[in-house]
Amino acid sequence: MTIRYVIEFDDRELLPDKLAAEASKLGLSVEQLIKRFIVDGMEELSSEEGPAELGENWEDFLVKNGVWRKGSSGE
Repeated sequence: MTIRYVIEFDDRELLPDKLAAEASKLGLSVEQLIKRFIVDGMEELSSEEGPAELGENWEDFLVKNGVWRKGSSGE
């Protein structure tokens, strides 16, 4: 399952042009840049949670540290 968010801008807004220019400079798509901004912003919010918790394997590690939902890998 893929979760999607739709962001709309008015034709007069310049932010989409700025996003495209910045993404191009970094060799990313605009979607990748937006996801990077979201991940970085959320990381700041969750940085108060403390050190990462070890997992039994990679998937368990991602679940225990709030990156994946339990069972999201098709378990």
